[in-house]
Amino acid sequence: MPPPERYNTRYNLGVGGAVVKDGKLLLVRRASRRGRGNWQIPGGFVEQDETMEQAVVREVQEEAGVTARVQGVLGIRNRYDPDSDNSTYVILALSPVEGEPTPDEHEVDMAGYFSLEEIDALEQVPPINREVARRALDPERRLLDPQMVTQPTGLTYMLFIG
Repeated sequence: MPPPERYNTRYNLGVGGAVVKDGKLLLVRRASRRGRGNWQIPGGFVEQDETMEQAVVREVQEEAGVTARVQGVLGIRNRYDPDSDNSTYVILALSPVEGEPTPDEHEVDMAGYFSLEEIDALEQVPPINREVARRALDPERRLLDPQMVTQPTGLTYMLFIG
């Protein structure tokens, strides 16, 4: 039986990639209309035909030119606003595999790795990204770790658990 019409509407799922390399966090500067000039972790929306892990790897590659691997879930933000509906944003910790930060010149006009001190010196860093930076760069950070689960039908999915 399919879910009722009221489900799967008026909400979205977004992801952000906290890529850490040599004690520095990957940030991009938004060039698009919404958030122009803001420094933040790369990310975007999860498409209907992909998992959040696939989406965050795709977004980091598209926006910053860095191929990365998911390590775990760093945090989750959920908010409801009657004007913009219900929005869930999952921040995933990633490790870089290859590539150097290169902006896509469409959504992003600058990209680079920054220390916490360098991030604190930037002017346009939204509060959520300042907090993500503090948590991602903390040597004692805690993650929800990925665990592959196989259903009785043979299908698999990723469970993130502490």
